[in-house]
Amino acid sequence: MDYDTYNAEPVLLAVELANLDTADPEAVDEFLTANDPLIEGGISGASIRTAELARLAAAIRGVVEAGSDGEVVALVNALLAEYSPQPRLTDHDGSLHLHYSDSGAPFIDRLGATVGIALAHVLTRDGRTRLGVCAADDCEDVYVDTSRNRSRRYCSETCASRTTVSAYRARQRAANHPG
Repeated sequence: MDYDTYNAEPVLLAVELANLDTADPEAVDEFLTANDPLIEGGISGASIRTAELARLAAAIRGVVEAGSDGEVVALVNALLAEYSPQPRLTDHDGSLHLHYSDSGAPFIDRLGATVGIALAHVLTRDGRTRLGVCAADDCEDVYVDTSRNRSRRYCSETCASRTTVSAYRARQRAANHPG
């Protein structure tokens, strides 16, 4: 699956936000600092309430965990209604591209519009099976599946490897101690 650069970053931003520990102020600061360039108008000086970030993160997670197309449609439409994206063409950096909110809008509205549109793009282009929750027993992170054959089951190589090693060790124990 190949996203163009402009769509890839907001999709990954949505995943990162869904996985953010909003109860950890240091994690929130790191998230905001790392993603400042992705949000039109920037984050610097924005009034950011952790509760708003947590609510948006939970909304994204709800989309990923939805059990049906109908539920996904309702959840994404609710996100889009709440953050009211207003797509507009801009060339502020020398190339034409879309922004999804006014640069003067509150930060959470700019972030919500950006991730809402990103999720809508993934879902309409590739379907809800491209979004998932890690299959590792001890992980609940969400991911976007960028594999060609829609085979991703883990949020990272770390979780995939840990699960594989754990299964191997369990088979070895069973083989060495039958019955």
